Amino acid sequence: MLQSMKLTALLMLLFLLPAHAEIYRWVDDSGNVVFTDEPRPGAERVDLPPATTYTPVDDEAVTDDILKLSPDEEGTEQQADVPDYQIRIVAPANDESIWVNNGDVTVSTIVEPSLDAERGDKILLQLDGEAVSEPRSSTTFQLNNLSRGTHTLNALVVDSSGATLTSTGSVTFHLHRASVQNNPGLKPPGPTGGKPTPSP
Repeated sequence: MLQSMKLTALLMLLFLLPAHAEIYRWVDDSGNVVFTDEPRPGAERVDLPPATTYTPVDDEAVTDDILKLSPDEEGTEQQADVPDYQIRIVAPANDESIWVNNGDVTVSTIVEPSLDAERGDKILLQLDGEAVSEPRSSTTFQLNNLSRGTHTLNALVVDSSGATLTSTGSVTFHLHRASVQNNPGLKPPGPTGGKPTPSP
């Protein structure tokens, strides 16, 4: 307890005295340890550690640092690594009529620059507003057994999270498949089914 009181007294003295003052320690006739800034015969000089100083933070400087990067600039910086993709559908051509009895259509796209494999960027093809498959790195898609009529295509470049980076405009094509109604030279399927066959 006595030792704690002595330590407390020394700490208080440190705060009260100027930083350049020298501290002396001596023991009085009663055996009490006394600390003072006045030298006296028999007193021992106390070597003190350097005083700890605190420099207040400049609030204005902190605010300036925060304002240096606005939310818009931060978003721009994050998007700087995203390639500026341009994608278009080259086949089928817009408003093209395709005559194919099995309904198979090949869709070809061009992407510039090339897809960034490290980022995981891929192409998502939509037919009549619905995805035809999972996104893929291939620029060619095979559509099978489409029904006759008018269809729309749209291709998107998406990142690994599925977010759209860019897309084409809609491309419309018209698929024609032979039928008995528009080709009298074909016989309807027989009792066992199958494809229409030419008349003899």
